[in-house]
Amino acid sequence: MEWLTLALPMAWCLLLLLVPGGLVTLSVRVRGFDAVALAPAVSIALVAVSAIAAPMLGIRWSWWVPLAAGAVTAVVAGLIAWALRRWGLADFPVPRAAPPGRPVAAEAVSRRGGATARERRTDGDLADDAGTPSAGSPAAGPLPPSRWFSREQGAYWVALVLAAAMMLRQLTNAVGAPGWFSQTFDNNFHLNAVRYIAETGNGSSLSVSEMTSGGTPATFYPAAWHDVVALLFNGPGASTVPEATNAMILVVGAVVWPLSILFLLRSTMRFNLPTVLVSAAVLAGFSAFPLLLIFFGVLYPNFLGLALVPAGLGVALNLFRVGGARRLSTAQAVLIGVPAALGIALAHPNALMSLLVMALPIIVIRGALQIWAAVRGNVAVWLGVVQAVLAAALVGAVWILWGIVRPEEGAATWEPAASDSQAFGEALLNSPLSLTPAQWAVSILVFLGIAAVLATRRSLWALLTFGVVVYFYVAVRYLDWDQDRMWVTGVWYNDPYRLAALVPLAAIPLAVLGVQWVSQAILDSRPARRLGGAREPWTRGARSGRVALGLGVVALVLAVGATQFSRPISVMMDNAYWTYYPGEDAPLVDADELDVLENLDDHVPEDATVVVNPWTGGSLAYALADREVTAHHTLYTKTAEDDVLDGYLNRAATDPRVCDVVEDLDAYYVLDFGDQEINGGYHLGAYQGLQDLEEDGVAETVYGSGDAKLLEVTACR
Repeated sequence: MEWLTLALPMAWCLLLLLVPGGLVTLSVRVRGFDAVALAPAVSIALVAVSAIAAPMLGIRWSWWVPLAAGAVTAVVAGLIAWALRRWGLADFPVPRAAPPGRPVAAEAVSRRGGATARERRTDGDLADDAGTPSAGSPAAGPLPPSRWFSREQGAYWVALVLAAAMMLRQLTNAVGAPGWFSQTFDNNFHLNAVRYIAETGNGSSLSVSEMTSGGTPATFYPAAWHDVVALLFNGPGASTVPEATNAMILVVGAVVWPLSILFLLRSTMRFNLPTVLVSAAVLAGFSAFPLLLIFFGVLYPNFLGLALVPAGLGVALNLFRVGGARRLSTAQAVLIGVPAALGIALAHPNALMSLLVMALPIIVIRGALQIWAAVRGNVAVWLGVVQAVLAAALVGAVWILWGIVRPEEGAATWEPAASDSQAFGEALLNSPLSLTPAQWAVSILVFLGIAAVLATRRSLWALLTFGVVVYFYVAVRYLDWDQDRMWVTGVWYNDPYRLAALVPLAAIPLAVLGVQWVSQAILDSRPARRLGGAREPWTRGARSGRVALGLGVVALVLAVGATQFSRPISVMMDNAYWTYYPGEDAPLVDADELDVLENLDDHVPEDATVVVNPWTGGSLAYALADREVTAHHTLYTKTAEDDVLDGYLNRAATDPRVCDVVEDLDAYYVLDFGDQEINGGYHLGAYQGLQDLEEDGVAETVYGSGDAKLLEVTACR
């Protein structure tokens, strides 16, 4: 029940992530489930861009800033859409469905036999508002009607609720408690950045790194995650930075992620009812995402970016008309796709690069289809050539970006750590970095999906995209430096954890295709036809609908049991739990150190600066206790004053320059958290001035808990 304390900040987070982007999706006539599913990616773009623009306009970061940006963008996008419709330059959905009995799907081409036949809806087919063949043909069909609700959408809303419940269970078990925080290396920065944005009122990605730059020019850092969490911290319900952070984790993992992947599935093909229900368990059934990224790092910006990637991939399917169920017109895909891609990029640049490499098969397939259509005379030769050239240009653009959008080599030092065969097995069996046992349930579904693609020769993009992601995962685990490791995987810092988290994004569509293949075979079987008539659509035949619903419920129960209570998921939840647990052996801030931080208010004035060694967790005095510190992260640029304090504070009784710095910074307090450093580091030499302060007669303890102490510098009083 303690998690109910985050209900209000979670609701506030949902509004921040759905309303600004939702205004834009609605303005271009996207309705219903799709409008909501695409809203978070657009909202993140509006948050990040408005946070950059606000300080330039002299505006303090506040909740109304992204909302105003959403309203302005919605007006602009709506005017563009209106002009395109008015001038007949773009197609948009009709306001309602065609009359009953009127065909809405074009003639579908049977790839196996080469004959054409009217696409026949089958038992459990929910696609009463889709406009393309359910088989997943890339042929472009008419636009679906513009609807707020349909039976198909209803099934996806049910899947969303089921997935959210499963993800909430996983995430709350992984995090442990509403006020706990990740005891990992990067959380020094993440939690302090939230406090910094809330305190300064400046959330610009161009300036947030000033927190650690030591007065040198700031560099770009993707701050979209921190911008939203800062609004939660300043908003209702969240009294601490960790609580605001955990509210964001729950919303992104339990709502944004399922919405994103379900939109990708809606754009893949028209799935039957059992498949849609089972997809909820499938998307929540992989240990590598989202659990891995809240366990390791901690990689919150990457977690946010990858949660949005499936939505971007779904937009790409609609833009290039390679998916089997058209949900957006070309104009809608562009008007939404541009801000969505920007949002993914500003969440984390390597998330954008992940989206681009995953979309490469879609672009290549579209180019190949246009060439084939020109050869067969279905389109003008010049048009086919132009479109093929444009596809090639897009591939070239990705190649150019590949050499630009990447960190410096000094930040990408991960070494290879596995053989190619081991890495390949980890990817196929969904055992990321061998941290968990093989996930046989979802892996078997992926194998079935591969078989389905090969057997039906449809949704080929899903198989190729999976192959691309598996290649990069094997490369990051295996490639050596003299084998172009930096060029191939440097985009992801050569970090296998980031690429392991990418595998489920490509595996889930295949797994769901496998479910569809099997479930449709069951529904088309003779016993099923006797029970409900498999040739009657779910939207028309009550008996066939009951058969599909019954199969869906049984399949869902089996899928939930096989995924949610499997050992791999339990192991990953347990791994994460112990990185958040604030016990006696916590690696960043242990129980005694946390006790000292919680009592700083009683001993340290509000305007004072606390001298810390960030490697021992002292820097979190800023985020957790609202006291300025000399270092906000382990990776920071020291000022001249920092050098004096870190190197010579224990000489304050004999070196007058030390007391000058102490007085200038009002740095009369020091946190002594011993010599245990995060990630097994050893940096006592860089902070030798903070050693033996009491023995040298420079400071005395004003509060202590176990081995953790708060010292007051008395030599400069």
